[in-house]
Amino acid sequence: MTSIATPAKASAGSPYQHWYQHFLENRENSPSFPWDDYLLSADERAIVARSVQQFQLGEWAQGRGLMRRASSHPAFSSDLCFLPSLELFIEEEQRHSRMLGCFLDREGIPRLCRYWVDGIFRWMRKLAGLEVCVTVLVTAEILAVPFYHALRDSTRSPLLHSICERILRDEAAHLSYQALTLKLIRRPLGKRVLVVRLLCHSVLFYGTAFLVWRQHRKVFCAAAWGFHRYWSQARLGFARFQKHMEGSSVP
Repeated sequence: MTSIATPAKASAGSPYQHWYQHFLENRENSPSFPWDDYLLSADERAIVARSVQQFQLGEWAQGRGLMRRASSHPAFSSDLCFLPSLELFIEEEQRHSRMLGCFLDREGIPRLCRYWVDGIFRWMRKLAGLEVCVTVLVTAEILAVPFYHALRDSTRSPLLHSICERILRDEAAHLSYQALTLKLIRRPLGKRVLVVRLLCHSVLFYGTAFLVWRQHRKVFCAAAWGFHRYWSQARLGFARFQKHMEGSSVP
């Protein structure tokens, strides 16, 4: 990915100045993990291997399409902090993929080169403009929260527990960041159009939520998550994001 220059002076009143500093500090303060600790048992490997493989693949993206769409969007043309913050956001997602990849390597679990669910999501992100791209990313990130909670508790591995804790902390910030971005993208739209957008996002979200349960049921069950708990948490996460988006600070 082409490096975006550090903003010499933040845009006056830029809501992304905070996020640029946040992602920059995260990059410079990498956590330490217990890489030499516990190895998964055969039963634990059977439960989590496929799920970790899929999420490791899904967390990785070059981000070129996202950066290209963002750089030409009129909502961000005057904000000197937006593109640098977005670049750091993409780098943080890539770090999640690297952490999960190192975990797979350590456990002797091969990485996936491709997977059909990930392929569909990547295809959807390429369909249209920035709004669709961000909406698809948000859908995945909301549903990643219950997944990583369950993955954290599905084995006795302190390493996997620590990795999940770090990703969960980062994802909470990512959702706030994306709420602001999606609000700015949609700010010029009328109420009727916004209702249609919410309906379309709801269809995408709940369809994906059901797919996540089907694909990763072993992990949820190992962590004592039944379908009702998972579905309730997914719905709550979606509702919180919508409310957060409505209340995001916009200059």
